[in-house]
Amino acid sequence: MNWMQVSLRSKLVLSAVTGVLLVMILATTVTITTQISVQEELANQQSIEITKGYANKFDGDMRSNMAIARAISSSMSEYNSSDRDEVNRMMHRILEDNPHLLGTYVAYEPNAFDGRDSEFINAEGHDASGRFIPFWNKIEGEIELEPLQGYETLEYYVYPKVFNKNFITDPYYYEDIFMVSYVAPIIKDDEFLGVAGVDVSLKYVDDIVSQIKAFDTGYAIMTGSSGTILSQPYNKDWIGVKTIYDYDNEELAKAADDIQHEKSGHVNTIDPVTGKEVVVFYEPIRSKNYGLFLVVPKDEMLAGTFALRDKLIGLGIISVFFMGLAAYVASRSVTASIDDIVNDFKDMADSAAEGKLNIRASTDIDEDFRKIPEGLNHVLDAVTAPVEETMRVAEQLSKGDLKTRFEGEYAGEFRKLADSINVFAKVLDLIINDSNQVLSAMKEEDFSRDLRVHGHGDLKLLTDGIEQTRYSLQQANIDRQRTEQELKEYAKQLEHSNELKDMFTDILRHDLLNPAGVVKGYTELLLMTEKEEKTERYLNKIWKSNYQLIEMIQSASQFAKLESSENLELEPLEIVDVINHSIETLANQAVDKEIEIEFIEDREYFVLANNIIETVFTNIISNAIKYSPEKTKVIIEIKENIGHTEITITDLGEGIDNAYKKTIFERFERVNKSGVKGSGLGLAIVKRTIELHKGEVGARDNPEGHGTVFWIRLNKLSEGSSE
Repeated sequence: MNWMQVSLRSKLVLSAVTGVLLVMILATTVTITTQISVQEELANQQSIEITKGYANKFDGDMRSNMAIARAISSSMSEYNSSDRDEVNRMMHRILEDNPHLLGTYVAYEPNAFDGRDSEFINAEGHDASGRFIPFWNKIEGEIELEPLQGYETLEYYVYPKVFNKNFITDPYYYEDIFMVSYVAPIIKDDEFLGVAGVDVSLKYVDDIVSQIKAFDTGYAIMTGSSGTILSQPYNKDWIGVKTIYDYDNEELAKAADDIQHEKSGHVNTIDPVTGKEVVVFYEPIRSKNYGLFLVVPKDEMLAGTFALRDKLIGLGIISVFFMGLAAYVASRSVTASIDDIVNDFKDMADSAAEGKLNIRASTDIDEDFRKIPEGLNHVLDAVTAPVEETMRVAEQLSKGDLKTRFEGEYAGEFRKLADSINVFAKVLDLIINDSNQVLSAMKEEDFSRDLRVHGHGDLKLLTDGIEQTRYSLQQANIDRQRTEQELKEYAKQLEHSNELKDMFTDILRHDLLNPAGVVKGYTELLLMTEKEEKTERYLNKIWKSNYQLIEMIQSASQFAKLESSENLELEPLEIVDVINHSIETLANQAVDKEIEIEFIEDREYFVLANNIIETVFTNIISNAIKYSPEKTKVIIEIKENIGHTEITITDLGEGIDNAYKKTIFERFERVNKSGVKGSGLGLAIVKRTIELHKGEVGARDNPEGHGTVFWIRLNKLSEGSSE
């Protein structure tokens, strides 16, 4: 019988049989897992019992040692003979009767035993205090008597004294012996008298713990209440020195924390000593929160379980292999045709993704599946023609041929596709033609032509953008024309205003200076002929007032022109020449004063300035002369700094009031304090002129005595500019 002619139902039956076998395999796996879990639980329980057993043993030892200390304490509480020798004999006998003890002792408060401490100062078993503190021990082998040490500060004495409670110390080294003390308070009539205690070496702990074995190579570790290692079979030098936290193992650290809270349990981790995967079981020794850790290699603990698991897995693998072989034979016949269809479909999908639609599926397969590839081929035949036509139209549109349309007769959804593409091409053609006409008009600065065709969706963004751009450019063009006209009108008005202002300033200056000049000349003529001293002084006073009036007219004229200035054309000027010219101009002002002008560093200094800068020095030097004493001097100093030249003009007058310095250069500021007086117009011209030259100006007290220092900073020329 030809296997290809077997019905699909028969093949599915065979598959169902295979499924049943798989269920059997699953059941076997569950059985194995359950057995492993049971065996693992038994191994855990066994390890827990070992850990608890040893922990309980050590807890019993600690309770027994504490009982001895409590018995001594109780005896001392009831003891009334106050015989130190008798107590010493009792301590000696207890040490003899308990070979595991390292020492026995009592320690009393000062004079609390018999009130005779002063009689036993430095006696045998006593120290310089004379207190009753005998310590019977066999640290050196033989039983010896020594006085206790550190009882005032160490916790074995202080803790019972403060809290009236029994106390077990943390392990410590005493004369190279690792030991622990068990202490009980001696209390009589609710009064603390002292302590009684016994010392136990921890060597026996290490001997016992080192012999603990679990399975083949498992071992134990014992720790103190703070995690200090008391016993460890591999690193003996760690005993009493390091803690279990020093293993740098998170799981062991967690276990140690649980011990502090009297919790037991187990953790899975990597043994920091052997590097093996282990299970660590831990149990607290509750008398002092000591801890016992049992470290068991996981492979040893579950060795029997793993052997059983391996056997069951082996049987399962063999069963699965044969069952799988049978399932493969059955499924192969069923899936062969499906594989062919899938492969054909994959080839067709890959070709379609690459744009190749001419591939077809093979129909040489089982009868039950033959209609699948035939249906696929039919679908491809129906899709290929409209896809190729769509590609043709898209290609033409991409080349700018917007007259291209979908051709051919198609039904159903393909007809809708063709109509949609044709509508899109038509709308796109209309939008682009209309947009081109608007853009062409805008290029010719004709912004009145608006869009007649508006798109939808993303095409609407295009047409709205063009229309918005047209409108913005139209408004900008209108604004530009309006601004140009306004600027022309404003320029005419400004030019006319400046002309009127300059004309007014010149006329005013001319009309004021003429009569002032006549008065000045006539006064000078009278002074030349006048002989009477009183009349001559009066004429001098008139001459000075008239001179100040002429100076104010000149300053006002200059200030008006400065206020209309915006930019000055600066040129190289030698500042010494400018100042000398100002001094010559002011020669007549000091006619009745003995004024000496002193230059410091009189050499060439070039600055960037305009000729009107002379006004600054004329005003400041004039001010210095005006308010100087009758016989004095004006000191002018020039210094060159980085980027600027500083000129200081110092007078020896009365100086400037501190409150006035901040406002001294405010325009037309009128001040009636000692220092600078007058209209303030000259200093306003100084300030405005320096501002136009991008410089700085100010005033300060003369550090060497009376008077005022005016300073000016002007930008100096770069090297080579003076040429």
